[in-house]
Amino acid sequence: MVTGATPGRTLRIRAARLPHGVPYGALPGAPFAATAACTYAELDRRARAVAAGLGGVLPPGSRVILAYRQGPDLAGAFYGCLYAGMVAVPYLPPAAEPAPPRGRGAGGRRLAENVRDGIVAAVDRVAPAAVLTAGDGWSALPVDRDRVPVLEADGDLVAGTPVRRLAAGWRPVGVLRDAEAYRRFVPGPPGDRGGGRMEPAFSHGDLLGVLQELHDACRIGVPDADLGWIASVHGMDDAVWRLLLPVHEGRAVWESSRDRDGHES
Repeated sequence: MVTGATPGRTLRIRAARLPHGVPYGALPGAPFAATAACTYAELDRRARAVAAGLGGVLPPGSRVILAYRQGPDLAGAFYGCLYAGMVAVPYLPPAAEPAPPRGRGAGGRRLAENVRDGIVAAVDRVAPAAVLTAGDGWSALPVDRDRVPVLEADGDLVAGTPVRRLAAGWRPVGVLRDAEAYRRFVPGPPGDRGGGRMEPAFSHGDLLGVLQELHDACRIGVPDADLGWIASVHGMDDAVWRLLLPVHEGRAVWESSRDRDGHES
């Protein structure tokens, strides 16, 4: 573990030391769920690209809604906000109903309506400077794009520019430890466009403090559900601690085609 380093700085260190390592958690079950087996280098590249894209259009401290399903796109966007000194506000689709095929049945219409109403409420409550989302079909969001820019960012492109090009041109910015880094938006009931609330802000140092507490709990065998409770008490999304904690802990498995030094096997 990198003692005392904030989450964004920790990923930069992991990517330099373990570029081809894949972060995983100490918990049983699906260890790659949060980043879908992205290596540290790939996650860092995605984050640098997002940071470069955001930094070109927004000042540090801007709030950015991250409208993603859990996975590598959300992870890259979240770390990209940390790199750029932006305030990440994740908005994930309802977890109670898995997304059905588009346009099929009442379930699909109901989910689409809930997502539409939820993102409208989130934009009103959060007042973001931008919305980041993926180019996966869920990004046709009902957002007034004259009022709030919507940027697509995934593993290939950020706002239409190749990730590798943006990542190569990114330059680190000075991010203070006590600067705001993340806020949790809690949606209101389905169909309630006026619902939802914002939890108190986390600074970069606050994120580190919660991750250290979760790490200590993992070491003594605290169950998964209780880890989620600890994070929730602090006001942290389930998806957020699950993508941050494996990187914080520094565990890694290795791509089958490469050894620990990055050489082809």
